[in-house]
Amino acid sequence: MSNQMSVTIKDVSKDANVSIKTVSRVINNEINVSEDTKDRVLQSILKLGFKPNKNAQSLRSKRSYMIALLYDNPNKHYLADIQSGILQVCKETGYNLVLQECNYQNKNLGTEIIEFISDFQIDGLIVTPPLSDMDDLLASLDNAKVHYSIIAPSDKRTSSSYVSSNDYDASYAMTNEIISKGHTDIGFIKGHHKHSASSLRYKGFSDAVTQKNIPLNSKWVKEGNFTFDSGFNAGLEILDSPLCPSVIFASNDYMAAGVMKAAQMKGIKIPSELCIIGFDDSPIAEQLWPSLSTVRQPVKEMACHAAKILLGNVDGLSQQTESREFKSELILRESLVNLSD
Repeated sequence: MSNQMSVTIKDVSKDANVSIKTVSRVINNEINVSEDTKDRVLQSILKLGFKPNKNAQSLRSKRSYMIALLYDNPNKHYLADIQSGILQVCKETGYNLVLQECNYQNKNLGTEIIEFISDFQIDGLIVTPPLSDMDDLLASLDNAKVHYSIIAPSDKRTSSSYVSSNDYDASYAMTNEIISKGHTDIGFIKGHHKHSASSLRYKGFSDAVTQKNIPLNSKWVKEGNFTFDSGFNAGLEILDSPLCPSVIFASNDYMAAGVMKAAQMKGIKIPSELCIIGFDDSPIAEQLWPSLSTVRQPVKEMACHAAKILLGNVDGLSQQTESREFKSELILRESLVNLSD
């Protein structure tokens, strides 16, 4: 049929040779439909270009067609990319996105999220770090039979629906790139201790250094929390050492920018006297001078995939999608040079 707007549920039932009630059950993702019948109905929906009316469905099924993004993250650029990826899928499927800021230190968070889901009839959740590392929260969601997908879980084996990136491998590769340019005095600024990515990035760094028999100076390893200020303070501490590293590798670009400010305040020339490396490839990485060498994560693509996983479980019309690890890439810019340069 050429006019998609004219396609009705009756047309789908006729094409699939099933009752209107069966089509409705498939659309609403009800469990009492055989896989063969469901596949036949979905093929008819695809062939005819049928678009269910979400408002009418919402009234009939008492579903909201809203999914929620749970977050507690100071990196606004990261959140903007996550949101953009999810909204892309929402636009295609007729769902709406609700943002719910959380406090990972809240001991009643699980109970409050369950109440939030009930009050607003949220159909499913996308959970971001550090909330994705909270076993108690995830257990509460499991017990309440809530549909959710996770971005960057701490343990992929126990999570059936997740997207992640290869933080360890990317950090390991960047550290080897630093070493290949002749640097052996390397400082490191860890990320937020509640984020699994923080420990993976540090482990990638420390393993690469150890395997090259390069001593790890504990005075050059500091902990930040992914903010500019924490990078600035950690940078000051490292650069106040009697001996300074030739490179500081920060676990995200905002902390790396903070290190750059600390170095420039001390009159240290970048990159000739100090090279600085970031992680994430945020816009700030290219806007600084010298621009930051960093690791680019496909955050939008990860969020988009997480939304598809969620809707594959929630919505009868969305294709089932598997968990996946995304690969990062090294971005080499002016802030990293050969030690002899």
